[in-house]
Amino acid sequence: MPRRPPTPMCPIRVGDACTLCVPGATGPQDCGLVYLVRSDPELREQLAARRSAHAAVRGRATSDLSAPAAAAR
Repeated sequence: MPRRPPTPMCPIRVGDACTLCVPGATGPQDCGLVYLVRSDPELREQLAARRSAHAAVRGRATSDLSAPAAAAR
């Protein structure tokens, strides 16, 4: 089976794939929005908070999925 190329993830929209929303960008590596957010201390702090919240929700969702399996044992 042929391998698909990896899909780059958007560093700004946490959990979403890069949709090339900035004209001229070929991915997160040359996206003007990513550059602006990473170069601004306040925006970088807000992004870190969003990533933490997203990780907490993902962790909770994963543990919720495994809880019924553990209860069935």
